[in-house]
Amino acid sequence: MLLTLLCLLTACASYKEGGSRTVGEFTDDVGIQAAVKTALVRDDEIKGLRINVEVNRSVVSLYGRVPSEYARQKAVRIAGDVRGVVEVRDRLTLVNE
Repeated sequence: MLLTLLCLLTACASYKEGGSRTVGEFTDDVGIQAAVKTALVRDDEIKGLRINVEVNRSVVSLYGRVPSEYARQKAVRIAGDVRGVVEVRDRLTLVNE
């Protein structure tokens, strides 16, 4: 499953930003994206499948829906703790379900 996820993330990232980054930056961003998404999915409180992760030059942007302010803060913290991340941009939407 992790290999499939990594392949999907790689394909999407190369379509969006492939020409504006160096090969090294692109490779680093794909690795960071996979690590952040994996960490979010593994956390039972976050429901990471609803969070989209975009990375450009080691800056992580989180998009999607979270059920609480606690989940929002935790998702941002998890992303920020991943090696190589220089900044996390919170674009999450709070949705009470």
